[in-house]
Amino acid sequence: MWTVSHSTTQVSDSQLSRAYGFVENLKNRQDLGFLHLPERTELWTSSHVRALKIQKDNIHLVVLGMGGSSLGGRALLQAVKNWHPKFSVEFIDNVDSSQFWNWLNSRNGLEQTHWVIVSKSGNTIETLTMAELIDQHLQKNGYKGLASKATVISEKEDNPLMRWARREGVDCLEIPKDVGGRFSVLCPVGLLPAAFYGLDLQEIREGAIWAYQQDHLVAQLVAQSLLSFDRKEWITLFWAYSDGLRDFGLWTQQLWAESLGKSVDRKGGQAPMASTPIPATGSSDQHSILQQVMEGQRDKFLWFFRVEAAESEVPVIERSLFDCQTLMRGKSMGQLFGAMATATRQALEKEGVQSLTLSCEKIDAKTMGALFMLMELVVGALGEALNINAFDQPGVELGKRLARQILSE
Repeated sequence: MWTVSHSTTQVSDSQLSRAYGFVENLKNRQDLGFLHLPERTELWTSSHVRALKIQKDNIHLVVLGMGGSSLGGRALLQAVKNWHPKFSVEFIDNVDSSQFWNWLNSRNGLEQTHWVIVSKSGNTIETLTMAELIDQHLQKNGYKGLASKATVISEKEDNPLMRWARREGVDCLEIPKDVGGRFSVLCPVGLLPAAFYGLDLQEIREGAIWAYQQDHLVAQLVAQSLLSFDRKEWITLFWAYSDGLRDFGLWTQQLWAESLGKSVDRKGGQAPMASTPIPATGSSDQHSILQQVMEGQRDKFLWFFRVEAAESEVPVIERSLFDCQTLMRGKSMGQLFGAMATATRQALEKEGVQSLTLSCEKIDAKTMGALFMLMELVVGALGEALNINAFDQPGVELGKRLARQILSE
């Protein structure tokens, strides 16, 4: 599964022991449902059963949701790609009206499309607005309303989305109240799209269980991150040498930023600083941001993600079309990819840029289940280390309130 295959900084026994303590503190908390999602069988079963029912009459699934209601599921399906899918899944997570209307008006196969409306609070204004416009579009074009072809995923509380669902007889799946939105990928938020797409939920679950048991790995990553903060490296760059992890980088960005970017600690004092997360993909981003990382300020700490399968694919190049390409004869694209990853890390090390490398054999449902749980544990334990509430987002809530105020005026 996942291992730290390389790091430029060695963690001392005392630093590792301290990190273990933060991991233990996190796991001892009784208020954090994400820790126990692999054990909550009903959530996995209900997602699987609902997906099978939707598949009977539909080949397209469209997920409407913002932030954590979309990013995790999208990252999972982009990573574990089915190149010949029987069922397709799309995620709509922005309210750019021009793009939205062009997309909706150009859609075919609406009679075989099922809509999943995801909002933990049940009152996310962007998500509900998209749902209302889709309902109008369906009815104006001779279809039944949205309620006839929809599933709601929300807290089972009295909120606007759940009231609509109950009134219209729409099937609902649960986001547990003790699971935050950005920590919800391993509940129906991510599991329903995955099951509809054809992924094996049991493999995802086994991966998450594996990660939960890896206290040493989690503590290593926590200790490395705290050392990075001590060095005043205020940018953490998550650089994935795998195309399958592009959207995972965006999911990690939200998880890290919303959880650790706090102004006050639990006692109301000034919170310690935490880094800003930035996702990158190699080797494409070697041609975009590497120059700045290499010769800019020494305020960055890199996490490289490497996948053995991405660096070992065949076939090899049998002949060269270009005179500068003779060095590639008899080598594969995977070898080139691996060489670029190693060379980038080595070049940065020579310039004094600190990094660690997480590696796995291949990207599949199990390794992604593990990676989601692993990053959630690391971020949660860092919250314990910084003595902050890693499970709220007051800055985001203020923006939502101001947007509503502007609309009401």
